[in-house]
This record gives sequence, structure tokens and C-alpha cells, in this order.
Amino acid sequence: MLIKLFQKISHAQALSIVLMILVAITSAHFLFTGSRVSNASTAIASKYLGVYYDLELTKRVYSIEWGALIPDEHREIEVYVQNEGAEPLCPSLATDNWTPADAPSYLRFSWSSDKTWIKPGEVTTVTQSLHVSSGIKKVLNFSFDILFQARNYLIMEDFVSLFAENPKAKMIYPSLNSPKPLNCSAAMVSDWTASAFIFTKLSNATEGLDIEANFVDPTTGKVHGDIGTGIVTFGGPIVNPVVKYAESVSTIESDQAPIRFHDQDGIYSFQQRNGSDIPGTSLPTTVINSNQDMFVIEIYRDTAGRYIMLCYGFGWKGTYAAGKYFDTLIYPDLNSHTESWIVVKWDDTNGDGFVNTSKDGDTYTVISKGN
Repeated sequence: MLIKLFQKISHAQALSIVLMILVAITSAHFLFTGSRVSNASTAIASKYLGVYYDLELTKRVYSIEWGALIPDEHREIEVYVQNEGAEPLCPSLATDNWTPADAPSYLRFSWSSDKTWIKPGEVTTVTQSLHVSSGIKKVLNFSFDILFQARNYLIMEDFVSLFAENPKAKMIYPSLNSPKPLNCSAAMVSDWTASAFIFTKLSNATEGLDIEANFVDPTTGKVHGDIGTGIVTFGGPIVNPVVKYAESVSTIESDQAPIRFHDQDGIYSFQQRNGSDIPGTSLPTTVINSNQDMFVIEIYRDTAGRYIMLCYGFGWKGTYAAGKYFDTLIYPDLNSHTESWIVVKWDDTNGDGFVNTSKDGDTYTVISKGN
């Protein structure tokens, strides 16, 4: 049949057909090989983290072999990560050194862990995922590093796992009555009102007062709770013994909060744990509870392994502003808040004498934040 066809066409036409067939075969081969991807990733573990292929922890991971991949394929590889240090760690993964440089445009790496924090000696399963874009072109193979990292401090991003979804969460209110532990003054109703902005996000919290011995030690002001308990409290050291204990220089350092309140002749300010002043946080008492205030929101882990969140302002308006700020500006965007503490100045910009959100006319200025 093919011979008869060539007998009916000219030599030039036959040559053109042959060339077209060759081009088609070459193109098909290019598209097939060009859309098939083989690669490997170098696994780099930070200090105190061990990464293994097996749950028995006998085969340490130095590289991840992804094998051959095709467009629109999604592949997952599980490894086991052990905390080989002496304190709880929060593991995380990142990537680096992509080759070629534009590979992340076609390849999406993600990961998940079955535990947010791992205790010393504990193991968590980490699932690594790689998705190949359906539009990938001309990438025959690639490589990138997977960085297994860990931190030993809390950040705002941890709020959901450590507080909101913690079955052992506690909300401790500063009592409106006195006497109180550490000679603290009676709190204001506004301290309780401010706490509602966070309490409504706690799925299973027990409520109590700072004068109840099963919540707070009446002598020291130290909180009670098992390891892993998440404790939230509002109000500063003047009215809240939990905060006063956490900020006292006589408290062991591992129980101290990252930030402390400071009063110098009627000028209020914030300092870091080591006593160094935080620039821009000073306010005279004449403006507090009027049209300006300063507040801190901080989270940390104490010696007993409890997770603690403190929120308060210099005055009651600052404490109330802290609740609104967390509710409207931090909580909706937790993933971007990698700080352990944040100090914010509130201004009654619209002059109505009330604490409003930024959308309703007041101004919130981040003065400082850190870990």
C-alpha cells in the first residue's frame, strides 16, 4: 500500500513526507524524555535532630530519592524524626539550593508532622510531599536540599496547637477582690472582658481565678498544671500574681517571661528579661487610660513544660487593646507571626475615648517584637 502511494507522488513530495515523519518521531521522543523527572534531595539535619527511614531508628537519612516523576504527579515520602537533645523541640522543614534555579516554579514541596513539639527522645513521623506541575517543561532532573530544623522557643504561630486545641488549656482570670497572692491589687472587669477575645478560641479550657490554690500557688504566684498545659491570663503584674511571678528577678530564669514591666518615677516602659530597655515603649502615666497605651502579648514555656501566654497593657485600655489586636490582626494571620513576643502602642486616633480596632479608626503601632 505504501509502495503504491510513493509511486503516485514525486520524489520531492516523498522526501518531504519522510522528513515530516522523522521530525514527528524526534519531537515525540523529546516530549517524553523532557517531561520525565528524576531527582534526589540532600537531607541536612540540625543539631539535636535525628532523621531516620525506619521507626527502629537504625537507618539514618542523608538523602531522599524521589525517583522518576511525571507531570501532575504527587509523591510522598515518610521519615522519622527524633529529638536527640535534652529539651522539647519544634521541628520544621525548609528547602535550599534548588537546581535549576527555576525548579520551584514547577515543583511544589510541602511537609507535615504528626506532632508539633517532640520531647527529648520522642519521635514524630514527618511526611514530605512533592508535586510536579502539569505544565513542567524541559526539566530532565533537578536537586535541592531539605533542611530539618528545630527551635526550642514558642512563637505566636503555635497558638492553635498549644492553646486553642490543647485539651489541658486553662484561662486564669485576675480576681476582682483582694487580698491576693504577692500583694497584688484587685483587677478591673475590663481585664476579664479582654480575655474573651482569646477564650472564645479555646476549644476545651478550664477557667479559674488567681486566688484559687488549685490554679495559682498562693505564696509564690506560680501556676499549677501538668506538663503540656496551656495557660492564658490577662492583666499586668500590678493585679495579676501569675505575671508578677513571671517578671520577678528572683524567679528562676527558666520560669521568667521574655518581657517585663518597668516603672521609673511615673514613666512606664517594657524591658527584656535581662533588664535591657526596649526603645520606644516609654509612656507617662498621664496618658495611660486616656488616649494612649502600650501592651505586650507573649508566649513562653516554663521549667515544668507548661505553655504560658500573657497579655496586658500599662492600663486597662491597653489590656483591652491587646485582646482586640490579637483577635483582629494576629489570629487571622498566625502563620506570619514567628515572634515569641510583641509590644504594640495603641492610640485613640478617632478620639471617641473607647478602644476600637484599626478598622474602626484607632492606630496600632508595632514597637518591637522578637524571640
